[in-house]
Amino acid sequence: MSSTELIAELTDICIRQAEIIKAQAYMLETFGAEVKEEEALRERNRLSKLAGEWGEDI
Repeated sequence: MSSTELIAELTDICIRQAEIIKAQAYMLETFGAEVKEEEALRERNRLSKLAGEWGEDI
């Protein structure tokens, strides 16, 4: 596996993990836990931007 393929694979894993974290945050909120929605969205957007930048280099 080339480094480019590895980066693409790791990027995909990170994006999927961000979706899992978002779903977990929703479940916590549903059960009454306090969730910092803006912070979670900001970090998700930052991850998506980084993933996009990495994707452009491939």
